[in-house]
Amino acid sequence: MSTFRFKIKSFQLGLALILLPLTALSAGFEVDETNSNVNFSVTKVQYVIEPAEFKKVSGSVSESGEAEFTIDIGSVYSNNDVRDNRLVEMFFQTEFFATAVVSAEIDPALLKAETPQRTKVPAVIEWFDHTAEINLDVLVAPLANGGLAVTSMSPTIIDARKFGVPVDHLEALRKVCNNIQIADKAAVNFVLTLKKS
Repeated sequence: MSTFRFKIKSFQLGLALILLPLTALSAGFEVDETNSNVNFSVTKVQYVIEPAEFKKVSGSVSESGEAEFTIDIGSVYSNNDVRDNRLVEMFFQTEFFATAVVSAEIDPALLKAETPQRTKVPAVIEWFDHTAEINLDVLVAPLANGGLAVTSMSPTIIDARKFGVPVDHLEALRKVCNNIQIADKAAVNFVLTLKKS
């Protein structure tokens, strides 16, 4: 009996070792943070465009196309330390709302496409304790290393009011900027480099 059990366990272990590489190969993709970012621009005084980006983006896409990405709001960077601190403390208030999470369902066929494919992807973004549906216009392109590049083909307009960002957050920014006009909408673009996980 003990010999029989030993053979079963040996068979199960051998099967697990065989299936392990197959599981790894079909596990999907994860974000290469070094080569990914989410950037946005805001209009001031009707014609001045101020760009910025979030340097830290993480997340993954499963082999079935289930995608979830997390943006670290505190990683905002505009090449101006004073502006970045004001955004973090006055507008974003990252002490309470540290991240934004975007989830979407991507057609699994796009993950295996051999040529770049442009497509529309419905997504959901969770930020400031609110959830909103957005539509992303993206290009999904295969990389030589087996990964994927997912980039926006047109900007997504994010309206702070739809996420319940209090008006006084924007007003606080306006006051420290000599009461200039600052739009409450931002044009958002992104570049996501995905590596095999």
